[in-house]
Order: sequence, then C-alpha cells, then structure tokens
Amino acid sequence: MDFKTMLQLPVLEISQVLKTLQGIADEERNKEKPQMPNVSIGTSRGNVSGYFINYDTEKSIVLLGNWYDHKPDLQYVELHAIASISLGNIENYLYQFSDGNIPFTPNADDVPTVLQLKKEIRDVEQSVEKMLSKAIVINYDYAEKPEDLEKYYAKKTIVLLQETLAAIAADDLAKEAFVNAVKELSFHLGEENTVNLQNNMLSVCLNFSKGLKSVASKTLLQDHIEKCL
Repeated sequence: MDFKTMLQLPVLEISQVLKTLQGIADEERNKEKPQMPNVSIGTSRGNVSGYFINYDTEKSIVLLGNWYDHKPDLQYVELHAIASISLGNIENYLYQFSDGNIPFTPNADDVPTVLQLKKEIRDVEQSVEKMLSKAIVINYDYAEKPEDLEKYYAKKTIVLLQETLAAIAADDLAKEAFVNAVKELSFHLGEENTVNLQNNMLSVCLNFSKGLKSVASKTLLQDHIEKCL
C-alpha cells in the first residue's frame, strides 16, 4: 500500500477500531505463527502497549499482552479510559479499516483454484451428512471464471457454512427442521446477507462488499437459516 492509498482511510470511532482488531486477532490466533496487531493505548494516566489479544464488548474491557523471556505480561484496559489508540503490524489488514474504500488483494498462496473449492465442498458434504444423518448437496454458484478475490472469499464461505450447519445439527429441533426442509444448498457472494428457501433449495447470499466486516457471522447466518425452516 502506498501513501496516497493510506490517505483514503476514514476516521473511525474507538469502538469500531477495537471490533476490527478483534476480528483480526480471531483470524490470526488460529494460525501456526500468529502475527497479532501491536497496540498502544493512551489513557488519562499514561500509555499502555502490547499485542492485541481480546476485546469483550459486554465487559468493555481490552486485553493486551506481551511475552518476555517466555513469561506473559497482561494488561486489562477499560473502554471508557481510552483516549487514543495507535496501531502497528497491520499492513496486511489495513483495508479492514477503510470501510470498503481500499480493496483487499489476497496473497496468491491463499487463493484456491475452482477444483480445490469443489474438493472442499465435497469434504463439507461428507461432514454434514454425518452430522445430519442425511446427504445435502452443496453448490457454489459462480461466474464462468471467478476472480481471485471471489475464490478467496468462497473458501471462507465454505468454512462458515460448515460451522453454521454444525451448530444447527447440535440443536435437535433445528436439526429436524433442517433435515425435513432442505435437500440442496446453494451459495454465492453478493452485496447483502440473505437466505431463501424454495422447493427444498436453500439459497445463501453472503455480503463480502466490505470484506469480513460485512459478511454475516455464524450466529446471524444460523438465525437467517432457521427463520426459513
């Protein structure tokens, strides 16, 4: 990203910045070598800094941590005490702070082929059949030659669908309703989060117009699906 692109960044409220950092942290913590954002928080009593670990919206507490000589150093900061926040080590995630103004370009190694996506879908079908005791056909509705960004987000969608269907399968009432109503699931990427059920076909559209910030969460997607059953 060059300097001119950085100038497109909008002003965000502290709460928005923290929610974005939470999303980044959630993604990084599942990697083999997490690269957590570096954060410096200014308060009325001074500054605290460390790696961003967690943000609890209900408790309004931010958890920062450092790692010295194989020992943890933790700091808990109340949201109302924060006067400013400085960010570092977020080059790969700067687009998430742009509110859609700066396009995201995935690394080539993170972009699957259409063949790989089809294989992952088959794996999910097998997993879902075990969870639901019923075979569900899953289709990815895409253009003839999807762009790298679409394929990248399609991979994210497949993971999200598997997690959502697992949550439905864990609820006996939701599982029964789903099994009785759905024979096929089709998903595509668009500019809104919608779910429709017609003739045993569950159609799912996920909004990636602003990256992961705009896509429905597992909880929200599950709610949309259950309302159709």
